[in-house]
Amino acid sequence: MASRLVRIAKIGEPFGIKGGLKIWPFYDYLLDLKKGQRIYLSWRDTLIVKKELSLEYIRKHNKGFVVYFTEITNRTDAEKLKGNWLLLEEEDLPVLPEGYFYSYQIMGLPVYELEGKYLGTVREILETGSNDVFVVEGEEEICIPAIKDVVIKVDLNEGKIIIKKMQEY
Repeated sequence: MASRLVRIAKIGEPFGIKGGLKIWPFYDYLLDLKKGQRIYLSWRDTLIVKKELSLEYIRKHNKGFVVYFTEITNRTDAEKLKGNWLLLEEEDLPVLPEGYFYSYQIMGLPVYELEGKYLGTVREILETGSNDVFVVEGEEEICIPAIKDVVIKVDLNEGKIIIKKMQEY
């Protein structure tokens, strides 16, 4: 493992008797993962790798996904994994279209108004359905809608977000 590990899903209940796992993903791209893809199992709620897994099959199921790994072949083994995380190396994440970012890239970035005023850092990203909202912690906590009319630029190279001044935060 040479690169940073990124959480891609939380493991839920076992599914069926052949080692299937219900997972709750952070990203919509999971169906792009291929058979044989190397995915890591976390040690509980950490980024410490407990085990390397090889993807066998993944499919959508209700609001989540069901995933099968070569190494997990029965319900008993699957039950032991509930609550752990699935991790992927950053370099294995699919490239997103321009203007789209993974949430881990946004978290912790400083936020500035276009005029240069520092507002704070992104502490949380809320999914509202229509658009995400950046919760920014600074002198006071403010919520910034992640829409083009407000967010002028997300600059990962410089490590900052530039927003248009809003009437009221």
